[in-house]
Amino acid sequence: MTNFRKRFFISIGANAGRAAVSFAVGILIARGLGPAEYGNLAYLLGSFWAIRALLDVGSSSAFYTFIAQRERGSLYYVVYFSWLVFQFIFSVALVVFLLPEPVVTKFWLGIERELILLAFFATFLQNQVWQTVSQMHESKRMTARIQMAGLLIIISHLLLIGAMFIGNLLNLSAVLWAIIAEYFVAAVWLCIKFRNPLANDKSNFSVEKEVSSKPSSVVKAYIKYCRPMVVIAVFSFCYEIADRWLLQRYGGSSQQGFYQVAAQLSTVSLLAATSILSIFWKEIAEANEHGDHSRVARLYQKTSQSLVFVAAFVTCFLVPWSQMLVDVLLGSEFHSAWPVLMLMLFYPVHQAVGQINGTLFMATAQNSTYMKITVSGLLVSIPLAYLLIAEDDIGIGYGLGAMGLAIKIVGLNFLFVNFQSWVISKKYNIYFQWREQIGSVVMLVLLGFISKYLGTLIMTAIDIEHMIHLNISMWLGVFLSGLFYLALSLVLILKLPRLAGLHPEELRMYWHNIIGILLVKRIGIMGDNWRR
Repeated sequence: MTNFRKRFFISIGANAGRAAVSFAVGILIARGLGPAEYGNLAYLLGSFWAIRALLDVGSSSAFYTFIAQRERGSLYYVVYFSWLVFQFIFSVALVVFLLPEPVVTKFWLGIERELILLAFFATFLQNQVWQTVSQMHESKRMTARIQMAGLLIIISHLLLIGAMFIGNLLNLSAVLWAIIAEYFVAAVWLCIKFRNPLANDKSNFSVEKEVSSKPSSVVKAYIKYCRPMVVIAVFSFCYEIADRWLLQRYGGSSQQGFYQVAAQLSTVSLLAATSILSIFWKEIAEANEHGDHSRVARLYQKTSQSLVFVAAFVTCFLVPWSQMLVDVLLGSEFHSAWPVLMLMLFYPVHQAVGQINGTLFMATAQNSTYMKITVSGLLVSIPLAYLLIAEDDIGIGYGLGAMGLAIKIVGLNFLFVNFQSWVISKKYNIYFQWREQIGSVVMLVLLGFISKYLGTLIMTAIDIEHMIHLNISMWLGVFLSGLFYLALSLVLILKLPRLAGLHPEELRMYWHNIIGILLVKRIGIMGDNWRR
């Protein structure tokens, strides 16, 4: 097994565990806070995510790209850490001193300033600090350590939130304090454990040269990389704030809560993409630095189609169960969120490819191209968000609230991600896989509804609801449907392996490997029985 595959399987295993625990945490918080307070939490965290994108101006991407390409001197770390400190001080000053009360009230719509400051601390640790620590470890291929640390964080979060939920102590402030404590402790511990190989390796001439390079040259390298990203940062800020503010202003905190619940549940389909993203970035940056463009093209084509199929596989099974998921997991208060969830479940299918596309653009320093495509999408997004979400006095806008935001996000994501993919396919002279994308989604969603029908048909036929509790009967129906769905999907892959990004030869190799493993286990069991 190659190092790339080994790190991917470690990452996906840890992310699977983290996704399952995060799913439980999200449900506990949503049920404990209710739609309105949960919506306020989502708006606070979302607003600072937008501010973070504005202040970052692509510096985090530059930092990871530089340290992923090859070994770098300490100045690359010092310059970036200094920029992080500036972001922190400026943001605190902005919230505490610089913004007058009317502006705070208008922007955060009546939320207390203390909660606003707590939300900033939580997002800064969760995003800037944790992302930086993760990038440092991943640049040295320390995938196992960073993934296990992430898993321990979310398990700790589950224990804290669960204790507060049981003790009836769960509120907005408590959730934010829990995030702050967990990420602070984890970041400090991992920084202590991290050791830069440069400290012990003085044999490489290029490394020695970079260690002794001037701060001004390092700063110029960052500025050169980030210059096109400044435009993206400004428009991304406007885009994120427009979406969140319009929904909070015209739909209210409950609609914000409905959208956030749907968005969070839908991220289950992004598991494979989040698992491979940092690994993919490292390999692409290194291959591009060495001029191995054929490897860049192979990695991209293989990864993108595989991720589309994996995301669609999860999404298309969950879509028929959208209403049940909301009603059973979150309760009647969130019932109105189920149509939003059904639509948002399709978002990760192309978002997975969008993340891979963005990673390729940034890891290969094609920031100008990425900026032009991204800004084009954002220019369309903001007026469309107003049209779908708002409902003003002069009759402009449809007032669709959370559903309007979901329609806008899924639709534009589909269009612009495919445009990104087309640009990449032209540059690297590879096949644009749009037919496989559409084919995967259409076929898998049909299998999802067929599987649900078969599962519920069996449950109705045996009339199990009279023997056990209704909820257990419902989950048994989901389980049976899952078995049907898995079997039908395997048949689909065997018949059309290209939908999953596989060649027939690869499929045969995997099949022979599985058979070989099963035979070895069977022979081992027979040998044990013979010895007895």
